[in-house]
This record gives sequence, structure tokens and C-alpha cells, in this order.
Amino acid sequence: MEPIIATTGKRTQLRYELPHRVYDSAIYPVKAPNGSTIVLYAHETGLGILWRGGRPLKKTAPPPKQPAKPAKVNGTSNDVVMIIDSDDDEPAKAVAQQPPPDAEFEEEEEELDPDQPYASIVQQLSLSLHTEVLHIAVPQIPTASSLRPADTIPPLFSKKLVFAIACADATIRVITLPLSPPPDEAKEKSLGAKTQFGEEVVKVQGHQSIPRGVSITWSARGEPSVRDDPEDDDMDLDDEEGVGATPGRRRRKQQSRSRSRPRDGGGFDLLVASHSAELGGLLKIFRFELSETALKISHPIAPYKTLTLRKPASRIAFNTAQYPKRRHAQILITDSTGTARIYDPFASRSRNRRSSGARNETGAFVATFVSPFESVKNITLTPAVLASRKPIIDAAWASDGRHVLALLADGEWGVWDVDRSGPSPPADPSTFSLRGFVGTAEKEDGPDGASSPKRDSRNSLAPMTPNTRRRKEKTLFQGSSPNSAIATRGGVSVFSTPSANGAASEDSVIIWYGSEMNRIADLAKFWARTASASNGSSLPGPGLQVQDVALYGEAINSISQFESTTQASRMAVARDTLIAAEHRLIITASTTQPLGRDSNAMFAREQVEDEAGKRTDRALLTRGELDIGGMDRMLQNMEGSRNISKSLTMGGPRKVLFASSAA
Repeated sequence: MEPIIATTGKRTQLRYELPHRVYDSAIYPVKAPNGSTIVLYAHETGLGILWRGGRPLKKTAPPPKQPAKPAKVNGTSNDVVMIIDSDDDEPAKAVAQQPPPDAEFEEEEEELDPDQPYASIVQQLSLSLHTEVLHIAVPQIPTASSLRPADTIPPLFSKKLVFAIACADATIRVITLPLSPPPDEAKEKSLGAKTQFGEEVVKVQGHQSIPRGVSITWSARGEPSVRDDPEDDDMDLDDEEGVGATPGRRRRKQQSRSRSRPRDGGGFDLLVASHSAELGGLLKIFRFELSETALKISHPIAPYKTLTLRKPASRIAFNTAQYPKRRHAQILITDSTGTARIYDPFASRSRNRRSSGARNETGAFVATFVSPFESVKNITLTPAVLASRKPIIDAAWASDGRHVLALLADGEWGVWDVDRSGPSPPADPSTFSLRGFVGTAEKEDGPDGASSPKRDSRNSLAPMTPNTRRRKEKTLFQGSSPNSAIATRGGVSVFSTPSANGAASEDSVIIWYGSEMNRIADLAKFWARTASASNGSSLPGPGLQVQDVALYGEAINSISQFESTTQASRMAVARDTLIAAEHRLIITASTTQPLGRDSNAMFAREQVEDEAGKRTDRALLTRGELDIGGMDRMLQNMEGSRNISKSLTMGGPRKVLFASSAA
């Protein structure tokens, strides 16, 4: 799978052409054992899995050719008797039980070409499901560290891929697949009738119509029984204790740390949520038991929770906070009426029943947020009851599940401060605390042809690039598009990098609207600068960074962000992104230097090679194994060193300088 490479400035675009239509894509949060990054994409007949970068597979030698059988000569009596081995008649069931073969990798990662320093595709699979896969959801999986022991994470995540998909046949499927890429010989022959590459597929018939979205997370099997104590309101883990921590707060922190492990070895469960438009809007949550090697399924599969919504949801997403934080199972539900609600399946509906000893029912809406009203041509003639709010295209959690970033149909975006921990909490907690606009080229004019007065010029103006300049010139001379009133497609991608010392996470945000991509390197810093500028305490910081991507006439279906290094984050280098278009996958990568043309790097590499050669010659001379060529090299090096020392002692060639006549 070779890409088509195009480089513009410091950005390089890798385009992978695919033979089928692509609907969605995702980057799995855990790397393969060989160091590869795993990319999932949904297409017309199933799933595609790519292992990118890391140690390549070992190339196996082709099997030796069998010697040709001697031709039978008439008149000879050496007839060959064929003996049929009874082992070949084993049923196919025994073949299906064979484990997938283990792949062998090279000792080191592949050496990148200086002219094309990009990771290649180590292995690729096409998992046939005989139906269109429309949506992919992957869980949030933390990295084991001193602050997060490995026994607080489901052990299955370290061995297999676990993700959920929504298909066009109205089914939800939970798939587990080995993390390690399979060898090439395993792709040529299926392991059995029910499995191709060692995958396990759990099919759930949960909807009567095609699901519009799916989300996935994990929790402890004891939830929500750990919430029965009313003193457990603050279950969030604080990694670092403050100086002024009281003994009571310190005890609560210790209790929260103890809850990071399931009680009595209860293990973990997988939560899968899906939504459809049936019955005016339906949301279902399924709960599956996670063992160390697979999902434990009990038939018939029944939903854990079923919600009837007021309107069909446009987007659902589990909170990005991790267990044991209390908000880890909260679900964000947005719709086209401009309403965003947060549902907690483990929240108690009534606390008053605890005193009576009755069993508490769990599941409740804990917060509601609304988008701004749409602008109208004649406000005086429009009744207030007919005013409608802007539809929500997409929304995502940010800041470890404490804020929600939403994109509206007209290009406005904003941040809802869920727990009011941001730098500028609004008077009305249900409105945006931070807002701006994207897609100024397509939606520059208001309904009456004049510029919209509600847009903030500081946030709406983007740095002028050749691409945006061409779009503005096209709008100026050709007029606006006749479809400007139609809601443009768009989405939000948030990649949170957790801090190693327990500090606040860094959120890299990409907002795409139509064919335009806008980037925020750090949402918290961007928000703080905007709040300071609004108060007049500092100058406004830079706005959204526009990234030009060549789509070749295709629409964007999804955008995901790759993991970045700490050094690149400190230097504000844009993250590599994965863009799923209609018939191709596009990877945009940052190029810090011209490909293979950096003279300083080449000179440094030559110096390193020269020093290594000198050390080798000296070692051979000490052992008496230096040949004539090595003696010549050592004499040349000695002569060069003598000339340099003579130049430094006696001085180099004298330079004559002429003073300027103006002096």
C-alpha cells in the first residue's frame, strides 16, 4: 500500500487511494507489540485495519520447489502405491480452533528514506462483514504508569483490539482482534469458517433502523454500587495532594485511589451506547463482561439502559475521563434543536429512598446546555415562540471530560463549561463560555447580504494564506454559493495528552467545516488568552490556524489525530492527522526540514562517520591488522591536523579590509 506524496512548505500529504467507499476512520489508542500505530477505517463491505510504522515483518524465504516426478515409462513395473493419511480427514472444526500464527518482526524499526522520511504500512487487513460499516468507536485506554498501575486497566486491552461499529443492517457489533499484525501467510488462508484472522465478532440486534452513531467506554463491574455512599460525591482522583489538604480530604483521596481497582476482584465491564431515529429518537446502552482474553456474552443480549429521546440525536459520546472518576460513564447527547444533555447511567434518581432502604434506580440527566438562537431578517415581525436555536453538527469532550466543545450548523463553535472550571465562566451556565466562527469564506455574509454583526472579528479572521485568498477572491467576483443556506458538513476532533505529573491535560483541537480545517494547538492556553483579551489585561493572541488540505473534490467524513512527541508539542508543531475522504485516506505530516536537503544534518552525519572510521583504524593499528589503505588514511588525517595547528599558531592568510569613505 504505497501513498501518493505531495509536499507544500512544511506540510506533507500522503494520499492512499482505496477501491471502495470510506465512511469513517479511527486511530486505536494502543500501539501494537512491534510499535505500529493501528488505523481502522469503515468501508462498503467491512473494515480495513492498517499497522503503520514500527518494526517490519520478517521476510520469509519462499518454500523450496518440489522436484519433478519422473515420467512413467511403458513396460516398468515400479508402480507407486499411494497411502492416504487418516489425519487429513479431520473435520474442519479442528482447524477453526487453531490459534492464529504469531508474526516475527525485525530487531529494529525500518530505516526511513531521507527523501521520504515517513512510516510505511507494515501490514494491512480487510475484514469482510458483508455489510456497510458506517461508524467506528474506540475506547479511551490510559497508559500504565506509576500514577496508573496496570492492574487498574482491563488486561484484555493489552492483548487485543476492542472496538464497536454500527452497520447498515441495523446491527451493532463489538469486535476483538489481536493487537499484533498477522504474518503474510495467515492472510492467504482463513483460520476457519467463523474467523478470518483470529477476530471475534459479537452481533447485537438492538435497533429496528440504521444506527446513527456508536460510542464505547469501560467501567468496573461493581458500578454503580460504589456510589451508594453519599460522601462519595467527589470520586475524581487527585494525583498530587495540595499543601493545604485537610485530613478529611486526604482520607477521601485515599478512598478514591482504592476504588481505582475493582472491589473483590470484580473485574471490568465494557459499555457500548448506540442511537437511532426510531420512535422519534432512541438510545440504548449495552454492558458486556470483560475477561482477560475475550468478552463474556450471555444470550439473549438485552440492553442495560434504554432511553427515549425528544429528538433523534446527532451525536453521542462517552466522557473521556477514566474510571474511577465519577463522570467516566456520562454520555453527551446532542440533537438538531440545539440542545446538549449529559446523561449519567450510574447516577441515583432519588437520594431520599436511601433512608427507607428501598432499592435506588440509577440513570438520570445531570446537565443541559443550549446553543445560541439563529439570526433572522426581521426580528420585530418574528414571534419569540418561533425562534429556533442553531443545530449542533458535532460535539466532543475536552479537558478530561470537564468541558464540551460543539460545532454549530452556521460555522459557530463554542465551549460549554460543564463544571465551571474554565477561566471565564458565564452568568448563564447553559451558554457558551468561549465562542468563535469558522468557515468565513463560505458563510461570510448574513441572510440579507450584509456582514453578520454577531461575529467577533478577532476570532473569525484567520491568517491569510494563498488558499484562503483564492477563496475570498472567488467569493468576491462570483458571488456566494446558492447552497449557502444548507448546513455544511463538519466535525470536531479533540486529542488530549495527559500530563506525566498529574497536571491538566493538553487538548489539541481540529474543527473542520466543509473543506476547511482549523486547528487550536492548546485549548486551555487559547481560552486563557481570549479571556484575558476580553478583560483588557493583554493583547489578543493568534486566532485559529487554518490548514490547507487537497481533497480533490471529495468530502471529509472524519478526522483523527495521531500521537505526538513531547518535544513536538512544546514547539507547537501541528500533529499528524488522519482524514477519511470518500474514496481515500489522507495523512498530513509535518516536515521540519527539506527532504534530504539539510546541509547541517548532512555535515553532522559525515563528521560522525569520519570519527567512527578513525576509531576503527586506530583499533586495527593497535592489533597490528591495519592494511595499506588504512595507513594512508591515518597519514592524511595526521597531515590535515598538522596544517590546522600551523594555521592556528602562525595565523592564516592576511585579509585586507578597506574602510568606507562615508566613515
